[in-house]
Amino acid sequence: MFPSGPGRWPQLADSIEAVQASDGDRSQILVVDDSTVDTRASVIRARFPEVDVIRKPFPTGGPPATWPVYRLGLLHALEHYDFEIFVKMDTDALVTGPGFSDTVVARLAAAPRAGLAGCCRRRCDGATEDTTYHAAVLEREIPNAPELQSAVELAEANGWHRGAIVHGGVQCITRPAIEALAETGWLAWRRPWHSQTSDDCIISMFVTACGFELLSIGDPNGIFAVGNKHLPLPKELVADAEWVVAHSTKHGFEGEGEEELRSYFRARRATWNPAS
Repeated sequence: MFPSGPGRWPQLADSIEAVQASDGDRSQILVVDDSTVDTRASVIRARFPEVDVIRKPFPTGGPPATWPVYRLGLLHALEHYDFEIFVKMDTDALVTGPGFSDTVVARLAAAPRAGLAGCCRRRCDGATEDTTYHAAVLEREIPNAPELQSAVELAEANGWHRGAIVHGGVQCITRPAIEALAETGWLAWRRPWHSQTSDDCIISMFVTACGFELLSIGDPNGIFAVGNKHLPLPKELVADAEWVVAHSTKHGFEGEGEEELRSYFRARRATWNPAS
């Protein structure tokens, strides 16, 4: 699933093409249009008729208020598709290697208690993720949010460290975890308009509250090269090593702009064996 905000159609199109080049027809791509002008269903399907598009009637306003977009995508997938893993990928994320889905499925198959996977605790460059901000936001909000308080208590009882997240640039959620979220009512949770709790924190907490674990596949031995607003590694290293997806393409490790990075990775994926 790609959540799509305004002004990102060229980047969204390139990210869709990267998934298709890597996976062929093994993945169903879903775009959740956050009430934009440039990524409407008619625009997307004119170029990608095989892509499923659903639209929110009103815009969320962007992060950190995009939980309704995420929730809509999860519910739509659960109702309409038979799948093993749901991948949420921002438009500044990019698949960078062949066999994306097969690689992800293999990693999760080795961790049967995992419900949510991605960059968690330690990044691909060895840096430790700082959870201070997310923990502080929760501390401020849970006194007036009984449902969040309940989720925090359940997650912590299952070993969650308050504020711990799987980075939202690219996340993989198993179908059993999504079904548990629906059955326990967490997918019905309506985010208050004033909340600053991020989607990353919400989904990480809810999944752990349902008894699943967070799996790190974005550490130095992982397959996700994920940074916050930039590539955490040089583009050549991302392309040549085992990383199958990178975030963020907005800025390169050596100061490159987004179009320069995307042009480089487009040229690299032209050398992949065609996905089928």
